[in-house]
Amino acid sequence: MKKSFLLIAMLLVFSGSMFAQDFDLGVKLGYQTSHLSYKKADIKSDFLNHMTFGLFGRVEFGSFYIEPEVLYFKTGDIFELTAENISEGWSLPQEQVTFTLNESNLQVPILVGWKALDLGVVALRLQAGPTASFTIASQTLFDETFSLNGSSGETETINEGTNLGLDTKSIAWGLQAGIGADILGKLTVDINYNFGLSSVFGALNNTSLNKYFNFNNIDQTKKNTFLITVGYKLL
Repeated sequence: MKKSFLLIAMLLVFSGSMFAQDFDLGVKLGYQTSHLSYKKADIKSDFLNHMTFGLFGRVEFGSFYIEPEVLYFKTGDIFELTAENISEGWSLPQEQVTFTLNESNLQVPILVGWKALDLGVVALRLQAGPTASFTIASQTLFDETFSLNGSSGETETINEGTNLGLDTKSIAWGLQAGIGADILGKLTVDINYNFGLSSVFGALNNTSLNKYFNFNNIDQTKKNTFLITVGYKLL
């Protein structure tokens, strides 16, 4: 599936370039965020923790275009688990604990766009299309050390940084839509929103931690993020 989607993206670029009026190939750099902010501290934090970079191609047919992209990005999302009292008698002194999902991903959007306004120096665009995020590496780590207390007096300690081993899906589908601008024919600026269509996690209740925690608040988590990028056309 991963190879097929990447192949489709490349074929759209190279075969389309043979018949299109214009063909561009370039690089992109940016970041992903759960909310847009103009504050410098927020932008810096999102850029450091969710930096995105990669390649894009654009095949133009008059005012319309197809733009496949291949982008690499990392995530460091924090989630909260609710403790459960279980039949075996284990309990937690606190009601919630948090863990961080660290992932390395390849995101492949295939956008169809329209140049809504072309002023020569600046052209404004609208775009939308499907996207697939492929998980390259994934870890789910506890953010703190805590103890599980048994009814018979025994204690089990779980250390900060312990890997939960939660199942994350190898591919997450989505739909991306947004606006963009071309400046001086070379620079691109895009703000897109990714609507997650599939959940991030797999069968969470199949882990040994299911007897301690309630996973209901995260088992339907989806990749819903803004993607802000600046690009430069090499060709």
